[in-house]
Amino acid sequence: MCVGKITSNWRSAASIILACKSSRRVLMLKRGDTAKFMPNTMVFPGGVIDKADSKLGDEFRIAAVRELFEESGVLLTKNGWQTSANNSEMTSLKAEVVTDASKFQKLSESICADRLIEWTTFITPANYPRRFLTKFYLVLIDEEPAIDLCTSEMSEYSWIDPKDCVAEAYSGKYALPPPQVYELTRLSQIEDWSYCDKYGNVKKPICPQPIKTIGENMITNCFPGDHMYIDENCFQQPLRQMSADRVTVSPTLPTHRVTYFSEPTYGRVRVYQHLLKPADVAAFHQFETHSKDIL
Repeated sequence: MCVGKITSNWRSAASIILACKSSRRVLMLKRGDTAKFMPNTMVFPGGVIDKADSKLGDEFRIAAVRELFEESGVLLTKNGWQTSANNSEMTSLKAEVVTDASKFQKLSESICADRLIEWTTFITPANYPRRFLTKFYLVLIDEEPAIDLCTSEMSEYSWIDPKDCVAEAYSGKYALPPPQVYELTRLSQIEDWSYCDKYGNVKKPICPQPIKTIGENMITNCFPGDHMYIDENCFQQPLRQMSADRVTVSPTLPTHRVTYFSEPTYGRVRVYQHLLKPADVAAFHQFETHSKDIL
């Protein structure tokens, strides 16, 4: 049974997974409680594309670099990176860019978006009132920069091992949205981050199709390749409601999904991926998920 309305259109956005090779930790930011989208959740730095971004290059890449600078003070440059932490001139520039994205042009001679590895693309499910097509990029650095947090948007930050981040969220320490759980889980299983450019999921965007379990606060987000994923008009599928026996993960059917409790927000997120068809295996790099518990 399909329920509720759908939001047909979305805004373009970009996000960066800033990963330090030496510590094997990534930068995570916590949204403030007044955020319009996913408040109080742990996310990667990122935000919507501004019309001024295309003047400096690929609008998605420029937006990703700009948002990283706005939210963390870290500026990706041709020589590596700089940080506005303890740098009054850069702090002033950051404040200008936060207020007016076009001011990022002042840094056009310094910034570098070429080092961004295309990682994946997520589209917000159709039942959300605010939708985004977000390109996720991965950036590898050799040491962890000091962070100058934008407190008007974020409440805290942490450098954390991807596996630990997922585990702490599962224990209830904080809310971690499904795309972050999915990407941190697979990043944690890449032994040598120097070869991350071989693991980008760039062939298909992921637009989760939500199913609510009747009588429970369990949500299942079906990803492409799952036996319950609807290929036709796949980006505009409304929320469905099904009984627990119909939506329970099957060990014998192609499965590519994330499950979680809606209360507390994104509670106990679990990822399943098994028995995918060859085309979906080619589109999505395989990694170990909670499927190991049922196979």
